[in-house]
Amino acid sequence: MPRSRRYEFSKPVKREADKRAAGRCEATGEVYGLPSGQRCNAPFKGGRKEFDHYPVPATEEGSDTVENCVVCCPDCHRFKTRTFDVPGQAKRKRVSDKHRGITRPSGFATNRNGKYKKRMSGEVVLR
Repeated sequence: MPRSRRYEFSKPVKREADKRAAGRCEATGEVYGLPSGQRCNAPFKGGRKEFDHYPVPATEEGSDTVENCVVCCPDCHRFKTRTFDVPGQAKRKRVSDKHRGITRPSGFATNRNGKYKKRMSGEVVLR
């Protein structure tokens, strides 16, 4: 399966978004682990900031605009990636595989669907 193309932010877009952020995290809302409508607003320590695609994911064309660029602290970006991006990508992959008729392997011969079973003593016998 071919990998999805990522639309990265250009340097001018990053500069403009960074100027808009004014040295503070722009992450807002539950997606970033904050109460609804609340902005993180943490100052960037040592220049550590990340540029996140939101609300349009990086894999969609046109997601590399300044309006879709959120300048955020590593903590907020990590939270969103772990709880929002990765599970969403996994679900899209599962749905796509199901649509294409791609199923997971049936497993070992000793699973519930196999012709063998393992007794409590460890002995493997035919079902």
